Amino acid sequence: MAAESHDFARARHRRPSESRNYLNHVDRSRRGYSESSDPYLNSVRHEPREPVEPGRGEAIQALTRDVLIRRSLEVSPNGFITIISIIQGVALALLAQNTFPRPTLLICVQSITLLLVFVSVFYYYLTMSVLLRWAPSFLDCFLPFAIAGLEIPPAFFLGDVSSWCMWLAAFWLFTMAGLWITGKWSPPSHFGEARQAWQAFQKYTRELRLTTGGGGLAVLVCGLLAAGDPWHETLWGTLAAAVVLGTVAMIVYRTEMRAAEIHAYFGVSRPPFN
Repeated sequence: MAAESHDFARARHRRPSESRNYLNHVDRSRRGYSESSDPYLNSVRHEPREPVEPGRGEAIQALTRDVLIRRSLEVSPNGFITIISIIQGVALALLAQNTFPRPTLLICVQSITLLLVFVSVFYYYLTMSVLLRWAPSFLDCFLPFAIAGLEIPPAFFLGDVSSWCMWLAAFWLFTMAGLWITGKWSPPSHFGEARQAWQAFQKYTRELRLTTGGGGLAVLVCGLLAAGDPWHETLWGTLAAAVVLGTVAMIVYRTEMRAAEIHAYFGVSRPPFN
C-alpha cells in the first residue's frame, strides 16, 4: 500500500509538471522563441484542418470595401479586352470571307488598311486598361460595342468605295466622341497627386480627337467624291485608304509618345516603340 501510494503521488506530481511545460512552450512561442522539440506539441500546433465548403447559397467571400475595389479593378480591363476581342473576331472573319474570293488590288488595299485599324483599336484599349481603371457600368459596355462595332461594316463593303468610306468615316467620328467621353470621365483622381501625368493624358486624348476627327472628315470627302465620280472609284478608294493609314500611324505615334511620357513620370522605363 505504501508503494502504491508513492506511485500515485508521483503520478499526481507529474501531471502538473507537463501542464507547466506546455504553458511555458506557448509562452515562449508567443515571445518569438523557436519551435519546441516535443513532437506532441508540434503535432498539436500544426494539425491540418479539413476545409469547410460553403453551403448552397452561402458566400465564398463576403463583400467589403477592399474586396469591391479589387473586383472592380480585375473586371474593368478584362471586360474591355473581352468585348473588343469578340467584335474584332467577327470583323476579321468577315474580312477574310470578303477578301479571298475576289482579291483585286483595291480590295487588297482596303483589307490591309482595315487590318491595321483593328490592330490600332486593340492597342488603344490595351493602353487604356493600363492607364485607367474604374468601376464598370452600362456605358462601359455600350460604348465599346457602339464604337468598335463600326469596324464590322467596312469589312462587308470591300470593293464598294463609297460605302466603305462612309462607314469608316462614321467609325472615326464616333471614336472622336468616345475619346471626348474618356477625357471627360478621367478626373485627376485617376493619377493621384501626379498632376503632370494627368495633364499629359488629357493632352493625349485631345491629340487623338483631332486625329480621328480630321481622318473621319477626310475619308467622308473621299466617299462623297467616289459616289459622284464612279469612273475613278479606284483612285478615290486608294486615296481613302492612304488617309486611314495616315490616321492609324498618327494614333500609334501619339500613343507611344504619351504612354512613354506618363510611364517616365512614375519612374517606369517604357521607351516609345521599344
